[in-house]
Amino acid sequence: MSRRGRRLPTLLLATAFAACAAQAVESTPIAARTVAFVGVDVLPMDRDRRLEDHTVVVRDGQIVEVAPSAQVHVPADAERIDGTGRVLMPGLAEMHGHVPGADRPQAVEDTLLLYLANGVTLVRNMSGDPSHPALRTRIEAGEVPGPTLVVASPWLRGEDIAAVEAEVRAHHAAGAQLIKLGSIPADAYPAMARTSDALGLPFAGHIPSGVGLVAALEAGQASIDHLDRYVEFLVPSAPIADAQAGWFGSAWIDRVDPARIDEAVRRTVAAGTWNVPTLSLVEHMASTEAPERMIAWPEMRYMPATERARWLRAKREYAQRPDFQPEAAARLVALRRQLLKALHDGGAPIALGSDAPQFFNVPGFSLHREMTMMQATGLTPYEVLVTGTRNPARALGTPEAFGTIAVGRRADLLLLDGDPREDLAHARDPVGVMARGQWWPRAQLQAALDAIAARNAERD
Repeated sequence: MSRRGRRLPTLLLATAFAACAAQAVESTPIAARTVAFVGVDVLPMDRDRRLEDHTVVVRDGQIVEVAPSAQVHVPADAERIDGTGRVLMPGLAEMHGHVPGADRPQAVEDTLLLYLANGVTLVRNMSGDPSHPALRTRIEAGEVPGPTLVVASPWLRGEDIAAVEAEVRAHHAAGAQLIKLGSIPADAYPAMARTSDALGLPFAGHIPSGVGLVAALEAGQASIDHLDRYVEFLVPSAPIADAQAGWFGSAWIDRVDPARIDEAVRRTVAAGTWNVPTLSLVEHMASTEAPERMIAWPEMRYMPATERARWLRAKREYAQRPDFQPEAAARLVALRRQLLKALHDGGAPIALGSDAPQFFNVPGFSLHREMTMMQATGLTPYEVLVTGTRNPARALGTPEAFGTIAVGRRADLLLLDGDPREDLAHARDPVGVMARGQWWPRAQLQAALDAIAARNAERD
């Protein structure tokens, strides 16, 4: 296993949301230093089990006690949250998300709240902005409401080896926690890997054109996102260059040898490289559903009209591309589902991500659509939930920090009305969300959503 494959590492805006929410509801996020979820059933997510009638005590943003309710003495100064008949689980992680830059402060604020309202308490923010390290710090300090951010560099674009090496060093100095791979030349990829290794900086995302799956795995790429280059690998004797592979490999779908899937899985497991599949990125574009119907999905009211128009135009334009054939796209979707199931069953590590906001993926909401798609591959609801809770903590190299409910973990929690192991839909509308110990009840989250929708409606 490559040393990098084992892990991924762990503004300037005003909190106008707080003012909007205060106008809509009287409550504000609970600021008590101690919070107790009393009489709740706990899904610790360390394994497939449910602990009935437990009390979970949080102090200063950290879980300090998890035990049967009869054994817990709730501190007198604690804010008590009644969990009777409800389920407490770890917050969800979006491992391929995006947050706008400082030039769009309202969009930054709205995006962060959309994630929180859907139970997303950590975002691996791929393709970063120079403002994001400062934003990460302000979120962690409690100055800005939002999920914990893992900050990637801006899209790597160097045109030669020297430029790529200089970019990597500059992004490291600026506070990036990983390198987001983009469109660098194939001959610069080894130098990028060596430079990143020397700096202790993982690289993740796409596999650049001409590099190929095998070379990326051997170099220790931390994660492959979108199942990039797997289709090309499944084509026997295919050239590495992807110029004729089409849209995510759809042009080569008739040349795929499914018997090579086992070899792809074996190589991925040996490398220890994570996959962040983002099924929804491809499935939304491949869908035969009319774009006019998709843009009418309920969550679309939380996106600006300009973004909705861009998505509508993109889907129409993709449908007209010579390398986009509906039948081939449908087979591509089926192959990607088969590949994800094989990777999971073969022991290759998988982390949840949807690539939002992108192509009909509204931040937060898209993660729940992604989980439904993952279940459709044959994963159980529990297995899907693992990819969004425990696995991201492992992927980031911090398995003891979050992702499970245990003493010492960061208090990123979702309170639900039902057990999502029985139906993933139970995770879609949380009773409340706790992010780093700050509690957001459903009424306040809904007030935030209403404010975002109203703001976007005014701009239509």
